[in-house]
Amino acid sequence: MDYIIIGGGAAGCLLAERLSQNPQWQVTLLEAGGSNNHPLVTIPAGIIGLMRSRKFNWALRTKAEPELNNRQLFWPRGKGLGGSSAINAMCYTRGQAEDYDDWQRQGAEGWDYASLLPHFKATEHYHRGENTWHGSDGELQVQALRHQHPLSQAFVDACQEYSLPLNADFNGAKQLGAGFYDVMQNRGQRCSAAHAFLNKAKHRKNLTIISQAQVEKIQLHDKTATGVLYRKDGKSHFLKADKEILLSAGAIHSPQILMLSGIGASHELTTHGIKVEHELAGVGQNLQDHLDISLIHLDKTRSSISFHPSFLPQGIKAVMQYTKRRGLLASNMAEAGAFVATQQDNSRPDVQLHFLPAVEVDHGLNLWPTTRYFGYTLRACLLRPASRGHIGLHSSSPFDAPRIEANYLSAEEDMQGMLRAFDCANEILLQPGLQAFSKQAWRPAKKILTEAEKIDYIRQHAESIYHPVGTCKMGQDDMSVVDENLKVIGIDKLRVVDASIMPTLVSGNTTAPTLAIANKAAQHIMTSQAESL
Repeated sequence: MDYIIIGGGAAGCLLAERLSQNPQWQVTLLEAGGSNNHPLVTIPAGIIGLMRSRKFNWALRTKAEPELNNRQLFWPRGKGLGGSSAINAMCYTRGQAEDYDDWQRQGAEGWDYASLLPHFKATEHYHRGENTWHGSDGELQVQALRHQHPLSQAFVDACQEYSLPLNADFNGAKQLGAGFYDVMQNRGQRCSAAHAFLNKAKHRKNLTIISQAQVEKIQLHDKTATGVLYRKDGKSHFLKADKEILLSAGAIHSPQILMLSGIGASHELTTHGIKVEHELAGVGQNLQDHLDISLIHLDKTRSSISFHPSFLPQGIKAVMQYTKRRGLLASNMAEAGAFVATQQDNSRPDVQLHFLPAVEVDHGLNLWPTTRYFGYTLRACLLRPASRGHIGLHSSSPFDAPRIEANYLSAEEDMQGMLRAFDCANEILLQPGLQAFSKQAWRPAKKILTEAEKIDYIRQHAESIYHPVGTCKMGQDDMSVVDENLKVIGIDKLRVVDASIMPTLVSGNTTAPTLAIANKAAQHIMTSQAESL
């Protein structure tokens, strides 16, 4: 086997398609989950069920978070082909040009925005056609929503009353403003990375896709990756790699697999009886995520999405409409949003908003409020947190979940940022455009809170909005894990290609940047191989 790709998420699916374009290369993709051919995955509104699934979702939990009242936060991560792109809300955002320019300033040479823009464009088929910022020849369908709830429009109107400009493209000339998200959908169906990239490649004779394959470790010899040991159907198998192994298991599982293979900080490995093959202190460090706070109002018009019995006629109507891939079931739920600059004298957005025309509590895991109430939820996150956590091991077993210590709000300035995010969201909810729908503020119950009350509310109710990155950092310092070509430092024939290589978290959702990272890596590999002939 020439190339082995570990992980069938966004990066792994793209890598499999790109590398298998060369018929002379044998490529194998290993994925711990299944094929994900299921209505919950393909129907956009199925995201409600995917949060509760254990078939499509790793459903991880952090350790007790000290600054969040020692709560263990829920971290959904996609399990199966497509990875998290098969269970997420499909919002297509890239972040800001400054994010990537910062990467280069931190030592990631060649990863500035100007260098990455061609890779964003190469992966997407943009619904408005090609322009300065978008491509039209890529596989990933980036389309306008086929369902826009009236409450989502009311949110956009309220943002303009709050003095935010209307923005029809958060990935265009500017990010600042409010509007409807472009989504990763294909005519009303989810366009996961598996749908976009693997569907065109899976019948190639030189591409082998092995699902339900749990990687146990990467085999090393003399600081060289030689193959992968994995378990399927209760049996261990070994697959030899002649050219390279590409680790694309994501920001949580990529560092776990490195550590299980003996690559990492010696104190972490020896604690669990793992032989140290290569000391690399940064493995699992530098963990970053967007912390998010939700504010909920009840809807006096009862027009919002609900599981209340009286909503049943609208639910039946939605099923009928979806036969034409229209209506409520085509909604990603987080239809509209905004990017807001809340810091004085700074025009760079530091807060992102996601608006849901429904009551959402505890990621939708708690359905009781949704069955009882009509309402709407505004989620607000701080885009560039200073807090850093880490990924560790619970044991030497690949079947045990990794240890997640996010250390949210460990940096004091992050609480100040979350307070700004809270205030911004609350003020938008109180604008006339949304107050026309508001029966009452429900969570928190008061419209006006003291700073101490806001802090208490954040500590008790803040949650992840599912953007972990950074645990196999790219760079040149002592905590870097990969170099600018994503090669694991000190190990031959091994790269990490996924969101874990981001030096810092981007100012937005993370699927689009992960695909751009993978496309850049694939192009580098193909070019390097051609030059070596």
